[in-house]
Amino acid sequence: MGLAISGGGYRSMLTASGFIKEMDNYGIFDCLSYISGLSGGSWVLMDLLSQNFNVSSLLSNWKLNDGLLKGVPDFDIRHHDIVSGMEEYEDALVKRTVSDEGALRQFFYNFEESLQLAAFLFQEDDEQKRVTKRGVGPLAKIMDFFLQRNDKQEEEDLDDNENSLFGSIQSLHQVIQFYIDLHLGIRPKKMQGFTISFTDYLGKALKKKLSNTKGQSSSFSQLMMNSTKFQDFKAPIPLFIANCRNEHLKNVIFEFNPFEFGSWESNLGLFVKMPYLGSTIEAGNPSRCINGFDDIGFITATSSSIFNNVLIYIWQLTAQSSRETMRAVKNIMSIFGLGNGKLDEKSFRPTSLNNLDTDYAVYQPNPFYHYPGINNELTQNDYLYLVDGGEDGENIPLRPLTIPQRNLDIIFVIDSSSDEFNYPRGKKLKNVLHQLQNEEIDSHSYSIPDFDKVNQYPIALGCYQPHLPIILYHPNAPHSYNSNTSTFKITYNESEVNGMLQNGRVIFSLSSNPEHMDCIGCLIAKRRIEQVDKSRMPKICRQCFEDYCH
Repeated sequence: MGLAISGGGYRSMLTASGFIKEMDNYGIFDCLSYISGLSGGSWVLMDLLSQNFNVSSLLSNWKLNDGLLKGVPDFDIRHHDIVSGMEEYEDALVKRTVSDEGALRQFFYNFEESLQLAAFLFQEDDEQKRVTKRGVGPLAKIMDFFLQRNDKQEEEDLDDNENSLFGSIQSLHQVIQFYIDLHLGIRPKKMQGFTISFTDYLGKALKKKLSNTKGQSSSFSQLMMNSTKFQDFKAPIPLFIANCRNEHLKNVIFEFNPFEFGSWESNLGLFVKMPYLGSTIEAGNPSRCINGFDDIGFITATSSSIFNNVLIYIWQLTAQSSRETMRAVKNIMSIFGLGNGKLDEKSFRPTSLNNLDTDYAVYQPNPFYHYPGINNELTQNDYLYLVDGGEDGENIPLRPLTIPQRNLDIIFVIDSSSDEFNYPRGKKLKNVLHQLQNEEIDSHSYSIPDFDKVNQYPIALGCYQPHLPIILYHPNAPHSYNSNTSTFKITYNESEVNGMLQNGRVIFSLSSNPEHMDCIGCLIAKRRIEQVDKSRMPKICRQCFEDYCH
């Protein structure tokens, strides 16, 4: 059995966590062989790994009442999401911006310089701490952006309310310190000569959300070696999923598992041992061996590059604001290697697509560089650019679980994508099914059902195609709570968390409905019963198949 967790930010993380907790309540989670995730789904995997796969401890150490990125506010966008709706709004959205290697290095030099300036400023006396005019230096612009202050408010604070100003500076100090800490966290990687991207910063931010990781290894492969449950074969194999962007590729999936990194795709079909990811390998021969590149935060951020798009979206939202606000946002963009004159302010589109921007996850050196017998986009360059799979419309990490070598009987899917009003309507599953049909060399593949009927209840696909695993698809729906929060909502209070978790539980068991759970049991056992004697299929199961199978 396998489980695929879709993208969808915290909406997906919370819904899927409740779903898993209910699976565990019925003893099904321990029976999973694989669990795959991307975007918000990968955050669930990261949390499970940090908890040694103890489902009861899920979210117990994740700081949900504090924003993921300091100073970046919630965005309550209900009608569409940038990540999970990328393919549908492609013409209207800001695409990735570009930079050459020299520009990339300059962006991060400026970032380091800005943070050092900020740290120095806050060490000075109170008189030097005061910013007396709007627009004086980059720090004032950063303060203006993060604190979202307007001219009148700022003048009142500066002239009439010194305590308020001091409080604002303290808030700014916390924001700046947050990014200083992120910068210091990735500095060792930079010092080793590796290319740094915004995804490195996002990875460190994700790790900071977990309060119980002190003393834990940051290496994905080492974490799995240290996991007693995993080593005793009592936990599923986690798969972090991302898509490749080399040379404008689409729907080319890479996976990170505890043992290897690579791709099953026909244009590659290669893997490298996970502990040695980051080593210099050319034509299959290593010349420099590295350990520790497989940082769990970096891998999780690679699979969930949602906030790369959030920053681009910030640019969109403020593009029609005042020139002063535009300059402030431009400064923020340049800190992370975004914007900085590379966007056409009239059309909000990049001026060129010849190169890739620094907000992609950069895997350099490419372990498959110049591999003998393979000459394509994945082997011609000494780097790989990886992104959130939702950007290709493939927001459900399902395909890696359907490969014949994994020999699964059934795959549970919990889909928290945003198709309409932040609820799924099967569109992302349809995208995956089309990809699976394209991969099939014969006529045997999943049929695509009428997704107009996909609303609140699970459906099963592939029931009568014995060579395929059954896909049991569960859409996020408001059974007990309005769970269509925005992908960009990054803070949740206790009541919201409990509501989302409970709704995830109901999605799996339909409030512990015994008939529904009987049908799940029938679907789990279907392939094995068929192998023994189809005529022995229980009557209740035959009715279930009529009700669930499409």
